[in-house]
Amino acid sequence: MYEYGNDHVGTVFVLPETRCFELRTTIRGVSAIVTGTISQQLAARFLDGAPDHIDPRQVALQPRRVEVVTREIHERHRAPRKVYCLSRLFDFETQPDPAPALA
Repeated sequence: MYEYGNDHVGTVFVLPETRCFELRTTIRGVSAIVTGTISQQLAARFLDGAPDHIDPRQVALQPRRVEVVTREIHERHRAPRKVYCLSRLFDFETQPDPAPALA
């Protein structure tokens, strides 16, 4: 099994209840649709009570920069397959509060 992360820019549609996503992007100049699951840490941010809540309806309004972890699974007597996991939305990263200026 090989695992690596890739940054993509595209339109992301998320279904937080089922922890699924669909990413419409361009890979090597070809239009592509990547589907998979959402990481547990990112799925927790889609919940209403989360301190750094992300509204899933706002995610698909414009193209976003995201990180997708790709796992290539090689099983004996089977063709290799790829599994995708959305792990990060760069546009919704929380920034630490700057230190207050001293007077």
